[in-house]
Amino acid sequence: MLIGILECGQTSPDWIEEHGEMAAPFPPFLRSADAALEFKVYKAHRHELPATATECDAWLVTGSPASVHERLPWQPALAQFLVGAAQQRAVVGICFGHQLLHDALGGVVQRSGKGWGVGVQAYPLQTVPDWAPPGALDGDRFHLIALHQDQVTTPAPDTRVLAGNGFCPLGITTIGENVLTIQAHPEMTTRLARDIYESQRAEQGDAITDAAVQSLQTRIDSRPAAHWVLAFVRHRLARLAATTPQTR
Repeated sequence: MLIGILECGQTSPDWIEEHGEMAAPFPPFLRSADAALEFKVYKAHRHELPATATECDAWLVTGSPASVHERLPWQPALAQFLVGAAQQRAVVGICFGHQLLHDALGGVVQRSGKGWGVGVQAYPLQTVPDWAPPGALDGDRFHLIALHQDQVTTPAPDTRVLAGNGFCPLGITTIGENVLTIQAHPEMTTRLARDIYESQRAEQGDAITDAAVQSLQTRIDSRPAAHWVLAFVRHRLARLAATTPQTR
């Protein structure tokens, strides 16, 4: 399976030297569920987009230091691509990708004014879709690092909330048939998250930052989230193949 990564990162050279490109954590994150996956990266923030949505089997939209409502110059073209891709392929958005997809498909993203001090959260599953991976009926929870909680997403039409909590009720959602979104960072390491929290200390203050850093003591296991992403993608690929006329 070939997964196209739509990278939305705009980071400083120092950040890239320390942590790598924004797309870098996603292949190992998903390969924890399937070592045979292949990936191709498109740098959307540099206006590098696929010619067609069929270039890859599925699409993954990454996180970013940006905010949707900043309306950066590259966002409209990416949004237009996502609208078409959501009709032809399975599309998954994580963190900023979550917001970009809801925004592109009719949702609204606004500032919440609550800052970044959230940390590790466990999102209990509210409903079990038919494509859920094994273990979902056993009370599966997503242990995710939640960042970018300075933004609140009003869901796009035809959205189904799968898991969340009072602070971030759109933790995991599906939009229509082909779109899965996760408002968190399952691909992040504790060190990377801690560095992000610390970078906000001057703005958020010591109390919020210390609480966020302390929350990173919680065990983080991204593998359940990776299995859910791949279960969704495989389910949609099978359904799309079944409904696409075969040519000889």
